[in-house]
Amino acid sequence: MVGKINIAIDGPAAAGKSTISKKVAEHFNYIYIDTGAMYRAVTLHTLRHGMNVLDDLSELNVRLTPLPNQQVFVNDEEVTEEIRSMEVNQNVSRVSSLKIVREFLVDMQREIAKDKGVVMDGRDI
Repeated sequence: MVGKINIAIDGPAAAGKSTISKKVAEHFNYIYIDTGAMYRAVTLHTLRHGMNVLDDLSELNVRLTPLPNQQVFVNDEEVTEEIRSMEVNQNVSRVSSLKIVREFLVDMQREIAKDKGVVMDGRDI
């Protein structure tokens, strides 16, 4: 029997990364991680509370529930729809380009993926 692996899917915007990633995850019964949703969640949090929240990210918890109906939570608040708002769209590039944000989320993604069996799409994977 072959052990589980992690799969990273990268590509340009609107290329179908999420669609393919979800199908692969469902096929292999793997965990699907939408890293873009994680960046959007941090962006929403900074829009609500100011950029100074980035000074201490240890208090921030971003969580994704499993497929088929993946939801996004920030500190136990469900924000799945809100992270797709125009305001988040207009600010996500700026927030996600910050080194502290990338390091925080990459560490979180590595922790999720440490036991293998994960399909991720998005940036810094």
